[in-house]
Amino acid sequence: MSLAGAITTDTLPSNVPKLELKGTNWAIFAFRFQTAVEAKELWKQFDGTTPCPTPVASSTPTAAETIAIEQWRKSESLAKNLLTQRVPDSTALRVKNLATVAAMWHEITREFTEK
Repeated sequence: MSLAGAITTDTLPSNVPKLELKGTNWAIFAFRFQTAVEAKELWKQFDGTTPCPTPVASSTPTAAETIAIEQWRKSESLAKNLLTQRVPDSTALRVKNLATVAAMWHEITREFTEK
């Protein structure tokens, strides 16, 4: 089995540029970033269509619910890692305390579409 063409989930391809602080490359950054993240099957973390699963009985999640929550958290961590690879450090620090990568992406999108 060859890994030459495998898609890694923890890095972005080199054609995704680093977002410039002034946002002058926002359009191409956003397009290439989204395309790369979709290929990694993580875009639902960014658009918020995959929220963290909530157990039916919050005090005692089932084994299946626990696995689903752990899988969501792993995807969320991977998504945050991808996002922080290509945004300015000041932007990453500004959004680091937001609860989800969807909230981070929303804020970054708002900021850079206004520039």
